[in-house]
Order: sequence, then C-alpha cells, then structure tokens
Amino acid sequence: MIPPSQHRRTVIIGFCSRAVCLTLWGVSLPLAWAEPPASDVSAGKAAYTQQCSRCHGDHGRGDGVDAKRFYPRPRDLTLGVYKFRSTASGTPPTDEDLFRTITNGLPGTNMPDWKHLDEATRWQLVYYLKNLSPVFQQTKPEPIAVASDPGLAHADLKKGRQLYEQLGCAACHGPQGRANGTSAGGLVDDWGKPIRPANLTKGWSYRGGSNAHAVMLRMLAGIDGAGMPSYAGALSAADAWPLAYYVTLLQEPAHWNLIAHATRVSGTLPMTLDDPRWDAAEQTDVRVRNVVDTEGEWVHPPTVSSVAFRVLVNNQAIAFRFTWDDPTHDHESSPDRFALLLRPPRGQGDVVTLQAWPSLGAPPLDLCTWSADSGKAFETVATDYERVEHPVMSARQLTTTTADYQDGRWQLMMQRPLRPTSPADAAALSPDVFNPIAIAVWDGGNPTARAVSTWVEIVLRPAFKAGAPATERR
Repeated sequence: MIPPSQHRRTVIIGFCSRAVCLTLWGVSLPLAWAEPPASDVSAGKAAYTQQCSRCHGDHGRGDGVDAKRFYPRPRDLTLGVYKFRSTASGTPPTDEDLFRTITNGLPGTNMPDWKHLDEATRWQLVYYLKNLSPVFQQTKPEPIAVASDPGLAHADLKKGRQLYEQLGCAACHGPQGRANGTSAGGLVDDWGKPIRPANLTKGWSYRGGSNAHAVMLRMLAGIDGAGMPSYAGALSAADAWPLAYYVTLLQEPAHWNLIAHATRVSGTLPMTLDDPRWDAAEQTDVRVRNVVDTEGEWVHPPTVSSVAFRVLVNNQAIAFRFTWDDPTHDHESSPDRFALLLRPPRGQGDVVTLQAWPSLGAPPLDLCTWSADSGKAFETVATDYERVEHPVMSARQLTTTTADYQDGRWQLMMQRPLRPTSPADAAALSPDVFNPIAIAVWDGGNPTARAVSTWVEIVLRPAFKAGAPATERR
C-alpha cells in the first residue's frame, strides 16, 4: 500500500494529456489533470445540496430530513470530527481522506459511494466540506507514521493474537471478534448516542475498509467520536501490522445470493446441527436491518446485522440451519427469538418489505417462530408477530428444532414438511419454482430492535425418481 506521505503522485501511462492517473490510497482514478482542480465554492455547494443535504442537512449539522431513519446518524460536518482518517487523533483528515470516503462510501451504513460522480465534482465536495467547519483552518492534519508492510506471508500472526489480548480488544470486540465483549454493552459516542463495537468477523461492514492497511490505520489513528481510541501510544507502527493481519483473519467471507439453492439429500434429513451434510449445502447470507419506530426513527443501535443459512431437502420435508451473531444469550424474561416467514398460497395482497409488516390491513404470512426461553418452534399463519411470544392453539409445533449458543453466536435448525396439512393455509414449497422466504430476529438484550431481512428466493432441486442413477441424485 502507499504510505500516507505519498498519497498524491502522478504516473504517466500514455502519451496524451488524459493518460494521467492520480493514485489515492491505492485507488487509481483516471483524470485529465495531474493535480486536483482548484476550489469552486459554488460548484461544491451545488453538489452538496443535490447529493448530501437530505441526510447531513442544509448546513451540514447532521439534521437532514432522512437523518433520524439511519443508524449511525449522518455526521455533523460542522464539528470537523471525522472517523476515518490517516491522521493523528484530534487532527482533521487530509483532502485525500475525505475524497476516499466520498468515493467509496462507508459500508454497513447508509452513506453510499459516489463513484458515479465525476472526479471534479467529488473534489469540489471535499473543498465544500472543509468550509463547513473552522477546524480545517485552525488545525493542520498530522499524518500518522506508517511502517513498511510485511505482507501476510511474513506477518507475525502469533504476536498479532497476543496484542489483540494484551491491548484489551476482546473487551469490546469479543474473543472471536463477534462484538460480544464484556464492555460491548452501554457504550456511547462523544454525543451521548448509544453505539456498538464492530463485529470483526463481518469484513463487509468495516466502514473504513477491511484490508490490513485500512485496519492498521484504524488502530493508529483511532476513530474519533466513536469510542475507538488511537493506540499510537501503546502500539508501535511496526507492531500494528501483525495485529491488523490477525484481525483480517477473523473475517468470514459472506455469500450474498439473491437465489438460494437447497441441496437435495436421500433418506432422512439431519437431526443435529453438526451433521456433515450441512457442510455440503450452499450457504447464503442475508442482511437484516432494524425496523424503525412509529416515528420513523432508529432508536437503538443494531446488534444483529446478518443471518447465514443453509437448506437441505428430501422428497417430504425441508430443513434450515440458521446462524447469526448476537452479543448476549437471553433466554428468560426477554428471550432471543427468531422467525422464518413464508407466503401463504392464498394471501391477499403482497408484503414487499418486512419493514412495513405488520400493519393495518396487511396480508397474513406463514410464521415458523422459535424462542430461546422454551427452545420450541411453532408454525402459524398470522397477521402479526404476536404468535412469536404467545403461540396459540392453531399453531403447529415443529417437531424437529435444535438450537445452540456459543461465544456470541446462535445456530438454529428448523424442519417442516414441504406441504404441511396444518396450520390452515400454510405455505407449500415446490421444486423448480421460486419459494420466497424472509427472516426476523429479536435480540433479547435489545428487545425493541427487531431486525428483518429482504425476501430471498429458495429453489429446490427436483425430487428423486425411483431407481434413478446416482448422477441424477446430485
């Protein structure tokens, strides 16, 4: 990676004036000039008003019309406090830091990337943002010292793990990086807003980048305003690399599939979570988002951000194994809960998003619900989630349900018939068609923050034919 002191350089790759490249943090951006354009306040303000004010507000105070719907809230740009920098804690970011954030966005938040804007417009946004806060005139950026990157092959991962423990990273991020450390609850940012530590297993949600260079910068620069201190005083620039590489190894690859394929098996379906046949099934990850309250606001920070699942099917039934990270094991007064949702065959109307369900007049859905207090799961067709807490007589108990919680992670297995005879109007699942499913999750330690997914289509392989050769049974 390119050291911060050398972020801005030009590389000639041709003979015409447009064959010039400005390299920023390892991102090559073809430009018609070797240096960024001159500041044009009117152009920057126009771009800001069109692209940014709806969230950050007309004057940059983080009070745009959409601000309350998001977590984390949009940045108050007038304060000049930026999380993702290559500079020392307490100093403002460089122009390149701002350009990078505008260009790449912040994964895991509602801050999108703006790559579709031309480079000139992005630079004008950089200049305009700096005009919103006096910090940029009062304090100069102080780039942090960066040691030479040893590369993964030469990084001392054992030392990285020792540093992770010695520096207390597990206190917030958890022993395995699942955001379930003993200090993870009750954290607030510099403005008193509740926050959660990052789940280090989910590299896709690292807001400042998930590669070792980006992680190293977070350790040495800190994340101002967000409770993540700079470790520059406790960690040498050289030692930051093995720790950063160790953190990258905690990341687990995500598998985002709009269509999930069930793996067909012969004989009975698994009865345990560790049946080796699960490993042969395709994994699909789906993001879940907290539902806003009646005022259209996110009040609590999310504690569950995604659910992974695998599907096995035979000629009679279907089995799901769900996996999700939850920082607390809640199974008493406010237990952890889970719901698999399917669409009944004769439902009136359509549920486009679970963010708007249940609501007055909404059609019923088929709910397979599980709760950690009883360890049981029930299936019912209902117009709300009340059955999650209070199964009624019309609900059918799922006979095969197994759950396990280990080190901040739930695993749950559910089985149901492909064509159940009860409850009435239960969803039937068929091969070679799209079978929509969705997920709702309740963290008992964050009980008012229900998290829901989008709809995902499940495709079942055709049923085995009697006497079919092995090649047809794949």
